[in-house]
Amino acid sequence: MNYRKKEAGIRPIGENQWRVMARVRVNGKITQKRQTIEGTKEKARELLASMKREIRAGTSADCSLTALETFGDALRFYLERNNVGRSMPYFKRMIADLGQVPVFQLKDRFDKYLQLLKMSKGQRTGKQLKGGTINQYIMRAKAALNFAAKFDLIKDNPLKNFDKLKEVPRDVILSEIDKQRLLNVIEKEAPHLSAVVRFALQIPCRKSELVNMTVDDLDLFNSVIRVRNGETKNGAGLWKPIPPNMREYFRSIPAGCKYLFYRQEKDAYHCLGEFKKSWKRCLSIAGINNFRFHDTRHCSASALIDNGTPEQVVMTIAGWKTNMLRTYYHREPKKTLELVRFSPNCETTVNTLKAQSL
Repeated sequence: MNYRKKEAGIRPIGENQWRVMARVRVNGKITQKRQTIEGTKEKARELLASMKREIRAGTSADCSLTALETFGDALRFYLERNNVGRSMPYFKRMIADLGQVPVFQLKDRFDKYLQLLKMSKGQRTGKQLKGGTINQYIMRAKAALNFAAKFDLIKDNPLKNFDKLKEVPRDVILSEIDKQRLLNVIEKEAPHLSAVVRFALQIPCRKSELVNMTVDDLDLFNSVIRVRNGETKNGAGLWKPIPPNMREYFRSIPAGCKYLFYRQEKDAYHCLGEFKKSWKRCLSIAGINNFRFHDTRHCSASALIDNGTPEQVVMTIAGWKTNMLRTYYHREPKKTLELVRFSPNCETTVNTLKAQSL
């Protein structure tokens, strides 16, 4: 049989692989539906006839939507209907690298793609990609394909059995001496960051939450700050407590200043925005390596737990819906040993056992 012979509505795209397109005029409007299939050409003809019957009978799940052929189509369909925010670079890279791969061939190609990612280096850091970064690609690819399957635009998610790679959480925390040395440097080199760093070292927050906090979010009467819906990672609003040693700072915010954490230029007050350069300079002067601003969440969460705050309360303050304390909680080894409590009857029991053995 000549697999390359053209036939209306059926296009060969490989050995025993077909792209079927049904086009039917319904009420003066042409409606079409596409689907990719593996098998004989006769099977493709049967599918074409079935699709046409569905369109004429109006039983198609959604005739206004066309079945997706490639992985890139699935990703773009997901992007059109979902706000992915800071995840966009992951989608753009997958569209560029795998956008032309047919959905039914994606399973093998995606596995090879992950192997290449493991050997790749990040464009920003120049370091080899870690498991956590590669998992971001896996999660977003599966989300897009599940979304397409929900609308019956693909038969099934070919990546549904792909598991995330094992991640090694960052075990990063500052000692009390390191914290004080860093704060002393910031007070001298970048005083506009002093308040936001002191707050972040005590209350687990994201940088985006902190720089967007406004005076309207401040409730000094109840000593809390509101983080509004849409400003957290999961979109849900929450409240942050104000540490007692920072109440005076919030009371002294100048009139006319919109932001709780700000920088002043002459008589104008501005949002802190991105302060990566100032942060890195202060770390360098303080002699602290491999510490990101996001790592302050490790410090603050661990300190709250060590000071007796219940785990569920810490999760609520941080905005974690799952138990992220497994990642963010780090206690200094010496402090862990200090919390060991032996039974008061331990010594008596040992002496009794020795007496019985005599």
